Amino acid sequence: MAEQAEPEPRYNPPSTPTTSPQPSTPSSPPPGGDCFPARALVTLESGEKVPVSALTSGQRVLCMDEEGHFTYSDFLTYLDKDSAAVREFCVLETQNPPRRLTLTASHLLYVADDLSVPPKDFSPMFASLVQPGKCILIAGAHEPQPARVVSVTTQTDSGAYAPLTSHGTLIVDDVVVSCFAVVQSHHLAQLVFWPLRLYHGVGRLGVQPEGVHWYPKVLYSLGKLFLNKKEFHPMEAQRRERQVHCGKKV
Repeated sequence: MAEQAEPEPRYNPPSTPTTSPQPSTPSSPPPGGDCFPARALVTLESGEKVPVSALTSGQRVLCMDEEGHFTYSDFLTYLDKDSAAVREFCVLETQNPPRRLTLTASHLLYVADDLSVPPKDFSPMFASLVQPGKCILIAGAHEPQPARVVSVTTQTDSGAYAPLTSHGTLIVDDVVVSCFAVVQSHHLAQLVFWPLRLYHGVGRLGVQPEGVHWYPKVLYSLGKLFLNKKEFHPMEAQRRERQVHCGKKV
């Protein structure tokens, strides 16, 4: 029997999300807890847009492959899942076309200096380092396309969710992002998360509890031992420096 062709990725223009009333005391994300607010939207293989907080094991979501093309990838698990979290997020906005992405400061997304750079050549960068004038990748009609950032602000928002996909990328609020954070190398993260992808890829594993997944906690501890502090997000590197000066073991 001939194999059925995989459905072509479809893109529907996003509706403007409604921001919930914001509590007044944001918290800092824990190690490994770098993510998106609960209301951020992802696109399923059916074309339906759902909140990042509503994903379930076995669903396939829109992402970008290594060649810079749209594809669908299995949602495996959350690296962080905290429905009660109140955190400060970076907000990146483009104008042509208009997109608005909300994510934590140390999360990675794809950035270039010029609109002429092919999508596959965009480089991962921490959200807090992106400045107006930089180019990010947004969801075009059929393929990822570059758009220039015109505004970078911060806001407090509710919920904290960090999905992991098989490809290690995701389209959130119609912007291409990495699934990873804290350490600046997306490729290193994709490599060291291979066992976790294999573990969750064998089948559905039930309802995931709240909190940071145990696997990134272990990797974070190992990374502090073996990685140079320059590999970490600047805020994390500063935290390690403070611990050293206070005489604490890092």
